Amino acid sequence: MAKNVIINGVTYSNVPSVEIPLSAGSGNAEFFDTSDATLDSGDKMLSGNTAYANGVKYSGSIVSKSGSDLTASGDTVTVPAGYYSSQQTKAVASGSATAPATISGTSASLSTGTNTLTLSKTVSVTPVISTAGYITSGTATNSSVSLTASVTTKAAATITPGTSDQTIAAGTYLTGAQTIAGDADLVASNIKSGVSIFGVDGSLTSAVISQDASTKVLSIS
Repeated sequence: MAKNVIINGVTYSNVPSVEIPLSAGSGNAEFFDTSDATLDSGDKMLSGNTAYANGVKYSGSIVSKSGSDLTASGDTVTVPAGYYSSQQTKAVASGSATAPATISGTSASLSTGTNTLTLSKTVSVTPVISTAGYITSGTATNSSVSLTASVTTKAAATITPGTSDQTIAAGTYLTGAQTIAGDADLVASNIKSGVSIFGVDGSLTSAVISQDASTKVLSIS
């Protein structure tokens, strides 16, 4: 910045610097006006350089950097603070991941550097079942999933009528035909009169045998 200077009563305008002879008699000392400088710290200059501003001498503190200062971790590149005199690049390692042939449990994850791929397992269950379509009893295992039977089953059977009721419990799945035995002799003429068997009323009457007390003659009616 230039200033107006008065020397021996003479005014000199816009003087950028003043030289004054040295006391030793050789050379001059040169003085500059630095009042308009914006430098106020060393972090605005490269390390190894100095400058004056507002009558203060500053030493540069900006460190020069190169591509060797860059570091990479996965897909992240770290650039340290400093001065780079030219464009710098840093290669980022690439990788590939192959999904496992099988996934154990409910999920699996594979990592490449800082990249993580998480795979969720979907289990398709084909239950172990009876030919009729239900688990017959106990438990069955398929695709690591335990299935517990909740239906009572009854195989094919022939039910013969007896003197008491025979009941198939509610909710029972019949895996085979249930046969209620019949009998061709279940007719009224084979059932005593006054007796009903399975809805068939008997008509059979018993013969009455009597003997005359006098003649001792037997008669059947």
